[in-house]
Amino acid sequence: MKRIIQYVLFLILLAVLVFLVQNKLGAFFCNQGNYYLQRQAYPEAISSYTNSIRINPGFWMAYFGLAEAYRENKDYQKAVREYKKVLSINPFYPRVYDALAEIYYQQGNLEEGLKVLLDGQKLNPTDKKIKDSYKSFCFAYLADALSKSTELFISHKNKEAIFTLENALPRCPGSAFAYYTLGYYYYVSRNYESAEINLNKSIVLDPQFHYAYKLLSDIYFERKNIERAVFFAQQPMNLDSNDASSCHSLGLLLVHLERYEEAIFYLKKAVSLQPNNEDYVYSLGSVYRDNKMYRDAIAEYNKLSVLKNGYPNLHNDLADIYVLLGSSAQASAEYQKEKQNCQGELKNSPNDPILLNNYAHALNGSGQSEKALEVAKALVAAYPQYRQARLTMSWIYEKMNKYDLALESLQAAKQLSLGENFIEDDILRLKRSSFLKGKASGGSDRIYLKNGHNITGRIKKEYADKIVLEVGLGGSSGELIFYRNMIERIEK
Repeated sequence: MKRIIQYVLFLILLAVLVFLVQNKLGAFFCNQGNYYLQRQAYPEAISSYTNSIRINPGFWMAYFGLAEAYRENKDYQKAVREYKKVLSINPFYPRVYDALAEIYYQQGNLEEGLKVLLDGQKLNPTDKKIKDSYKSFCFAYLADALSKSTELFISHKNKEAIFTLENALPRCPGSAFAYYTLGYYYYVSRNYESAEINLNKSIVLDPQFHYAYKLLSDIYFERKNIERAVFFAQQPMNLDSNDASSCHSLGLLLVHLERYEEAIFYLKKAVSLQPNNEDYVYSLGSVYRDNKMYRDAIAEYNKLSVLKNGYPNLHNDLADIYVLLGSSAQASAEYQKEKQNCQGELKNSPNDPILLNNYAHALNGSGQSEKALEVAKALVAAYPQYRQARLTMSWIYEKMNKYDLALESLQAAKQLSLGENFIEDDILRLKRSSFLKGKASGGSDRIYLKNGHNITGRIKKEYADKIVLEVGLGGSSGELIFYRNMIERIEK
């Protein structure tokens, strides 16, 4: 019995001895591999690590060293294999996640790399290295997704572009720009609800991201909620009151609410910040015009003619003002300039609705109402939702003394509008005008001024010292006051 016990003890001692020797020998070869790896002797390092693993198959540090040697030797497939073996033995070693993700990044396999780092974060939630790597990887992952989605969007594959970002953002939800881009894709696709959701996410991540506010303003404008659009247009102004683009956008929205005094303030500021911006100068001039500040409007339009003499509709706008001021010769010259500009541009863009509308307006102002009507009818047929074409057609009919058709066109324009009062005012003007009460055949009132100008309209009121003349022009109307000491004669 004693001999049996001694034999068992001997076997146990031998097993312990073998285990210790095996571990030491495995560690020896692993250290040898580290030595070769540091000296960039990768084949020798691979051989040493392999020997270590043969002696001790559970020695995870040898697998890690072997993976590093393969990676440095650019044998990425084998490196990935060995890194995964490390994780199967010791999933809590943070360095392996970073190294494995780096290989996936080099191979362009961003999806797999991101998955590795997510797994690493779950098992090592306090490790700063993995957190930093995850942030960097997310940046690269989203940059790749944004690049791919942009290519799809440019190719008019909006659904695929949206899907690409929708798939990427749940994995890396920390990018305000990515949410803004997704919101923009939805906006272009007219899915305003989804656009708003993503833009709000963008603002939560970055409350200073003014482009998101601007796009939200555009969305509410499309929804015909101008008050809400103004609210979001004001937010970029709170971030940077000297941003010319924000001033301009807010000013234009205030015009739709006919809050002209405020609109002029912001548009003047936009022009002061960027005095050579053609669009800003034109907008300011147009608001002056709509607010019946005709001399100020002419001054801005003249500035614009220096910047860009062929600016769309510039000469029509000037001509309309000169008509209201009784300067028929100047008006005629401006209409002629607009006609020439449109004819030149239409050679390159014969179906451009804005050019065609401007051309019809200029033709009508030049006395070619029949030709203008032909252009306007074709334009309305091709673009039935184009409000400005309806307004132009109304003015053409009015000039042709077809007031019932003029009123019909105004009503159609009203249906396409955001509630601007000027259309309603013109509808009321046409309804109450004596032109619709049987005097369309003839006549109108013409005032001849002592300065040589004359203007035609409808005398609305007569006083001892002055006369109020109502003048209709296209989609707008105006009341002009002439003091009797300015008047040479009146023809009724």
